[in-house]
Amino acid sequence: MKKKMVIGIIVAVVLCGGYFIGSGFLRNGSVYMDGYSVSGDGREITLDIGVAASRGYIRKAAVSQQYGGKLYIDCYSAFGGINGRIGAKNRFTLPLDADTTIIGIYRNVNCYQEILHKDADGNWQRTKANGQK
Repeated sequence: MKKKMVIGIIVAVVLCGGYFIGSGFLRNGSVYMDGYSVSGDGREITLDIGVAASRGYIRKAAVSQQYGGKLYIDCYSAFGGINGRIGAKNRFTLPLDADTTIIGIYRNVNCYQEILHKDADGNWQRTKANGQK
């Protein structure tokens, strides 16, 4: 009986640990851009990112792909479960290629929404709803 109880506790601890740690490796599609700034030389962009859902925090924003003038960003949930804050932050600095003209953020599997675009003068502008410029 004691052996079964110990095994049960070990299994429960492993499952809970997997949940709290594993949640930090999930991409979060319910994020929004609160603000941005571009470095003076145009090689980096700093994004302020928040979570639109009533729960959750972001710990990492990473470049998923950058080619053909498009930069796609994935945002990852913080560790600690549904509303975990372990490693959470909201400001992320990412590199920009000289030819980048569009920045998109992860929404769903193989789906990115454009959030910023470079206008004819070379200035970054927010993209309006539905991708209209």
